[in-house]
Amino acid sequence: MERLGRFLGAFFGAFLCVVLLMGIYSMAEDITLTTYYPAPYGAYDELTTTGNTYLATTSGNVGIGTTTPGAYKLKVIGTIDTTAYSVGTTPGAATTTITYVKTVNFVAQTITTGTITVTNGIVTTIN
Repeated sequence: MERLGRFLGAFFGAFLCVVLLMGIYSMAEDITLTTYYPAPYGAYDELTTTGNTYLATTSGNVGIGTTTPGAYKLKVIGTIDTTAYSVGTTPGAATTTITYVKTVNFVAQTITTGTITVTNGIVTTIN
């Protein structure tokens, strides 16, 4: 009888060790979660990048100040502050001068015009 008691004690001891080791092994799993905020679509209050930024790379258009850019690749509603920008689709084009209306004085019946000079596809002067 004493032998049976020792056998059962050893058996249950070994069984308990196996159960505990299985529990420890199962708790040692690694879980990786990938999250997006807002997930994965949504509105951001601010977006800052430190390198190149690519928008609408395979389709679609970009609107700044508007949610409806229409057929334009880039549509901006508002004032743009820039030092130089490209005009047209042919860099290296000849110098072009564009005349535009600056002011209209209906009382004096006068119109003041200005000019925009585009050289090699870049606006160089606005008068």
